[in-house]
Amino acid sequence: MRFLAILPLAVALSLPLAAQSTSHPSFGFSAQLNSPLGDLKDDTDKTLGAGASFLVQWDLPGGHAIRPRFDANLFNVSTYEPSHSNYRESRTLSALGLGVDYLYYLNGTPKGLYLTAGAGVTRWDLSYTTSDKIGNSYSSSYDSNKNTTSLGLAAGLGWQFTRVIGLEARFMHSPYKAFDLNTPTSTTRTDVNRDGNFLQLAGTFRW
Repeated sequence: MRFLAILPLAVALSLPLAAQSTSHPSFGFSAQLNSPLGDLKDDTDKTLGAGASFLVQWDLPGGHAIRPRFDANLFNVSTYEPSHSNYRESRTLSALGLGVDYLYYLNGTPKGLYLTAGAGVTRWDLSYTTSDKIGNSYSSSYDSNKNTTSLGLAAGLGWQFTRVIGLEARFMHSPYKAFDLNTPTSTTRTDVNRDGNFLQLAGTFRW
């Protein structure tokens, strides 16, 4: 727990190291699958999410690297339409993040096995809508949104196969607030805290 408490400060202090890099930054992106855990697993009906990230990486001497990133992840978009009914309800949950990762390559050069840890800011957007069908279209009968901005933390490991292609597994933690999805239309509901944990498997590509 102490490590998690000092991680954001450590990452922020490491940013000036990027200026010491003797090479130009490399740009890249990742495509990822997200396996929700805990509260997030309940809120997404135990369904995998997907996402993409834009990456900028500075490789430093001794196998160290700094990697700013922008993440966009979309979790279960569920729609419920009872048969022989004009009623429909839908739920979306998405997360946008901006952060910085520290990478350490165990063989001292930017290839092979590496460890990573990072911190950033994540904005969660939760939307719940119910609607009734009128003619050939649906008219919204209830619409509620919940937005949360929180500190995000990550840790994991990866393997850089070539300068271009890599594979990475990360544990992500970024709490958010939600309303009780068991009674989403209740006028007396209160916010509930959610852990926002998920495992991420990402293919990374650099150029």
